[in-house]
Amino acid sequence: MAKRHEKVTNLVNSMLDAEKNFWDLFLDFVPQEAKKHLKAARKEKLMALRSILDAKIEHLEEDEKKASKKGPQKVKVQ
Repeated sequence: MAKRHEKVTNLVNSMLDAEKNFWDLFLDFVPQEAKKHLKAARKEKLMALRSILDAKIEHLEEDEKKASKKGPQKVKVQ
């Protein structure tokens, strides 16, 4: 099992390296103005992800508050 995990890890790392190499090469041919827009788009995607995470965290915290307000509950045992 460890060997399989190592293969998957190596594959993922290779894919990440390939992506980085692609973008490094691609950006060599992209005008500066386009680079500026691509950077702004990346920032927007990250901010969107942060908003999603914040909403999920808030939802979990609300659930915890509701659960703590209920107190102990009776459970019918057969």
